[in-house]
Amino acid sequence: MPPTTSIPRFLLPQRGLIWSKSSTTFQTIRYASAKAKPAKKAPKQIVLEKPAKFNPPSHPAKKWKEPRQYPGPKLSEEEAASLKHKQYPNMMPPKGTFMHWFVNNKSIHLYITLGTLTTLAFTVWFTTFQRNSPFADMLPAGSQFFLHPIAYTRTFFEVLKLTSDYNTQETIERRKARVEDVAKRDAYRKAHGLDKQKGFGGWTAKSDDEVLGTGMRIGDGKKAEVVVDDASPVVEEDVLQQPEKRERRPVKKWFGIW
Repeated sequence: MPPTTSIPRFLLPQRGLIWSKSSTTFQTIRYASAKAKPAKKAPKQIVLEKPAKFNPPSHPAKKWKEPRQYPGPKLSEEEAASLKHKQYPNMMPPKGTFMHWFVNNKSIHLYITLGTLTTLAFTVWFTTFQRNSPFADMLPAGSQFFLHPIAYTRTFFEVLKLTSDYNTQETIERRKARVEDVAKRDAYRKAHGLDKQKGFGGWTAKSDDEVLGTGMRIGDGKKAEVVVDDASPVVEEDVLQQPEKRERRPVKKWFGIW
């Protein structure tokens, strides 16, 4: 009879076949007579025949329907009228309010826009006037406009008139200098015989005599021509014989333009 008592584990050897686990290996063997199953081919894509003309389907996939609405009880006239004047968040102001009138009124927006543009234009003009006017130091301080508006306005218009007269006089002097310069050029051309030119504005072809003028040629066997000096009495007589030009009366202009 085998013993009924078991041996404690600490009395058994630490290593041995008793503790080894039996491993079962499965090996698949394919015999030579067996045939492998062929791989399944991908199904061919079905190609429909091209129709001779467009044949719309007789029944659509789904017919669109309006969503169902489940209204509550019918509102009374007073409740329907109160909804028109009710203020909702993030919405335009209701009718009958000041904000609704302000937002939808075109005239007030036109006045605001034109007023803003006019104010900006006047500000730019005033700052330019203060920077460029030679009499800008005569203008009173800006705070005086609120304390003494009448005196400030009177002084401003006086400075504006002085600046306008100064610009007008400066323009007259500039034009007078240009006229005198043209007169001197004309007198010089007449004194040297350059005023008798032919062609359109003197731009046509010129001969050697016209190009050289009173200059002296070298090697042509001719005598040198005498150059008339501007300070000679002949030139003074020619200049004095010209008719005197009467000076035009200076015209008073605003800002040197009008």
